[in-house]
Amino acid sequence: MMKISIIVSTRNRAYAIESCLGSIAAALSVVKREVDAELLVVDNGSTDDTAARVSAWAGNQDFPVRLIFEPRKGLSVARNRGLREANGAVIAFTDDDCRLSRRYFRDLLRHFEADEEPVLRGGRVELGDPLDLPLSTKTVDKKLVWKRSEATARRQNLGDTVIGCNMAISREIIRRIGPFDERLGAGASIPGGEDTDYVLRAYRAGFPICYVPDMTVIHCHGRKVALQGQALLKNYALGWGALYLKYMFVFPELCLPFYWDIKNAGKEILLRRNTFLPLVNFSHREKVFYSVIGAARFVFSFLRKSRI
Repeated sequence: MMKISIIVSTRNRAYAIESCLGSIAAALSVVKREVDAELLVVDNGSTDDTAARVSAWAGNQDFPVRLIFEPRKGLSVARNRGLREANGAVIAFTDDDCRLSRRYFRDLLRHFEADEEPVLRGGRVELGDPLDLPLSTKTVDKKLVWKRSEATARRQNLGDTVIGCNMAISREIIRRIGPFDERLGAGASIPGGEDTDYVLRAYRAGFPICYVPDMTVIHCHGRKVALQGQALLKNYALGWGALYLKYMFVFPELCLPFYWDIKNAGKEILLRRNTFLPLVNFSHREKVFYSVIGAARFVFSFLRKSRI
C-alpha cells in the first residue's frame, strides 16, 4: 500500500479552501483501499477564517488531516514546513485555488507504481472558469520525459514541464535535493519560479522529470481582467530572471528563452506593437524588464544571505 502525503499551502482563501479539500477527499475515496493517505494543510498566516473552516471540515473525514500553522510568509516556506511534517513515500502538492479530478490519485498511483526509479511528475492543469484569463494552465496531450542522461534539444524547454499546483515527488528526490528555495515563490521578494527551480534541481541531480496528460487539476485562479493577468506574468518574469542568473553557468540552455525575448523585444520596438500577449497587455519588452529586475533581486538576496 503506497503512503501518500498531500500538501496544500493556503493563505486567506477561506472562500475556496473547502472546495479544494473536498476534491481531494473525493479523489482519495476512489483509491482508499490502495493508499495510506494523509492531508497536510499549511496555513501560512491567514487572517480570515481559513483555520476554522479547515478544522471543521477535517473532523468529518475518514483519513488523517493535519492543520499546520506556519507564520513565516511565503509559498516556499509553507511547502517546506509541509515537507518537514510529511510521512509519505510520494509527496503531492496542489494549491488552495485548485480542484483535483476524481481520477487524480488513480492516475498518480498507476504512474508511480510503474516507476523503476524516483521521479518528479506533474500532470494536466485545466482552466476552472471559462471567464478566467487563459493563464497558469498546461494541457499538452502527450507524455513528456526529460532525463539528464539523454541529451536532447528539448532541454531548453525543461522549465515549462511541471506546474507547482500539480506536482508529485518521490521522497528519495526530496531527501537528495532538499527543500524549496525560500528566496523564490509567492510571498517572497522574487514571487515566482520556486516550482521550476525544484524541477531543475531534480533534473540536474539525475532524476527523470515527467509530464503526463492525466493526473488532472482544475485551476480556478480567478483572474479575469488584464491588470490581474499582468501582475501574474510580472511575477513569473521576476522568477525567470532569478533562475536565468542562478543557472547561467551550470545550465546555460535554460537562458535561451531570454535571448529570444530580447530579440522579440527589439522587434516590438520596431513594429510598435505587442507581439507576446496583447490579450493582457504584457509584451516581450516587459518580460525582459522584469526578468532583469528578478535577476537583480536574486543578487541582492544572495548578498543578504551571505551577510547573515
